[in-house]
Amino acid sequence: MRRHVIAGKYKKLSLTTSYTVLHSFFIDDRTFKSCRRNKLIVALIVCALLLPVVSSYAYAMLQKSESKNEMAAAKFPKLVSEYLQDLHSRHPVLAASSGIHTWDAQIEDFSPTAIAAECTAIKGFQSRLEKIPPLELRMSDTMDYQILASNMNARLLELEQIKNYERNPQVYNDPIATGLLQLAMFESSPAEARLRQVIAKENLVPTLLDWARANIRKSPAIFLKVSIEVFKGTLSFVQNDLPKAFASVKDQKLQSEFKKSTKNAAESIGKYIKHLQNTKPDTAATFAIGKQNYEAKLKFEEGIDISVDTLLKIAQRELFKTQEEFRRTAALIDSKRQALTVWADVQRDHPKPGTLVEEAQKQLDALVRFIEEKKIVKLQKADPPVVASTPDFMRWSTASMWTPGPFERRVLPARYLITDVDPKWTEKQKEEYLSSINYPQLWTTSIHEVYPGHFVQGTYLKQIGSVVRRVSALAPASFVEGWAHYTEQMMLEQGFGGNDPKIKLGQLADALLRLCRFVVGIREHTLGMSVDQGTQFFMQNAYMGETPSRIEAERGTFDPTYLVYSVGKLAILKLRDDYKRAQKEEFSLEDFHERLLSNGNAPLWVHRQMLLPGDKGKLIE
Repeated sequence: MRRHVIAGKYKKLSLTTSYTVLHSFFIDDRTFKSCRRNKLIVALIVCALLLPVVSSYAYAMLQKSESKNEMAAAKFPKLVSEYLQDLHSRHPVLAASSGIHTWDAQIEDFSPTAIAAECTAIKGFQSRLEKIPPLELRMSDTMDYQILASNMNARLLELEQIKNYERNPQVYNDPIATGLLQLAMFESSPAEARLRQVIAKENLVPTLLDWARANIRKSPAIFLKVSIEVFKGTLSFVQNDLPKAFASVKDQKLQSEFKKSTKNAAESIGKYIKHLQNTKPDTAATFAIGKQNYEAKLKFEEGIDISVDTLLKIAQRELFKTQEEFRRTAALIDSKRQALTVWADVQRDHPKPGTLVEEAQKQLDALVRFIEEKKIVKLQKADPPVVASTPDFMRWSTASMWTPGPFERRVLPARYLITDVDPKWTEKQKEEYLSSINYPQLWTTSIHEVYPGHFVQGTYLKQIGSVVRRVSALAPASFVEGWAHYTEQMMLEQGFGGNDPKIKLGQLADALLRLCRFVVGIREHTLGMSVDQGTQFFMQNAYMGETPSRIEAERGTFDPTYLVYSVGKLAILKLRDDYKRAQKEEFSLEDFHERLLSNGNAPLWVHRQMLLPGDKGKLIE
């Protein structure tokens, strides 16, 4: 029986079946369809094997008529549609990330009335979901049922227990920065239409920040520090960069309205920055969410029902193994020098200034050839991403992958953006920057972001039949980021790069960064690790400089589960091994990858059930 976590006043959805039942008696869609006429026979078999705790329910299930089963099957899609409609209407940024633009002119509402209404709505959906017996659904819908139930629990955990909207001012920056950036980046409608939405959104900024002032209380010093920094970045974006994104709009009246709304939004942001600067941090407040909330957050957001003690042991074991591999790989390059000295030399092998876009394009071409020749994964029919220089208003990003949401109605290009050096920089600044995106790590980035990472992942999403496993709002980061991180290692295992130890060293350096996040996230939130201690940990164990190490340690305070990269990668590696063992001589890496991606964005325990029906194996160990 899977352990249930209840955090404080938090209400857990009571399911009529346990995860154990679902894991033990999974039947894939094709098998299920062939058994429909013999449904009572299937039910009898299930009832004979079910645990005593659910035997009374199983017996009652035998009494259900086919019409009742059809009724349950009809109610569930309706509930899914209405739930997502409600969720997206309250969180326009999440809607837009899936390519749903109904609420692009709106902004999140953090008024007490809106927060209370959201909690009430979620509980209403919980009540409706409880009335739908999951065993009367198709097995695919049964998986979606659990995903939906967990998402409801995760949202209530945040709204009623963790309450970041009362602790962290950064919560109020994201709807502004991300919401406006989405409108600037994706041409989901003509520029004039999107500009009108930008104006409408900017006009709502003052009200949003009024609620930020009213809601935030007992904020720890680190949250104030980071929030001031990110709001300053958003202010610069709104004042200087956003206008450039819509400079092509010729309608002067619209431009005049835009200038006015931008001025008002910028003034509101500027005033809020001063408010934060004048706010004294609460010395008794902590950024840590605590062990109970941490485990609940992992369980309901990611489907990872593993104690933090066990996870920490796994993290420390994997960190040590990877450090040893890093040293062995460096010795292959030069056995007479220290590993970090060798790594410093590798970092000096980087593209020339002004050539990053060209080099990235060459990498993508080589990656596609390798994937097709080695049959790594079937590439879907889709236009390749456009490789381009990062726009001026996004130069804070070194490299990024922008893939249109799976519900986009227009055919929009995906963009792989690379930030080259600023011509105004000194030669020293240029060298420091280019060293951070040396050739080995640029390869890792291109693999992670594009082929066969996030871009390929996004192309599969468009064909997923399940809405639940297609929308971004319900996507577990442990699968989304876990897949991309897994591909970095997998491609080299399959021979990419010709076993060049320099490329391997770059991949291992990135793996060490993610493993340090694994450790620091847990320790900061459950074991009292400070930001200073976290900084030292990154410096000593990921071999990073002090500035990037501190940025990573600070990120851990407001992104507690940034262990998802490593946990997801480890879970996929184990699933691959288990699937290979089950398939024996019939195993195909291409088939494994295609089946995995074709299941959509789901928790990795769901992927295990879909690839290994009835699986009882551990997610990671």
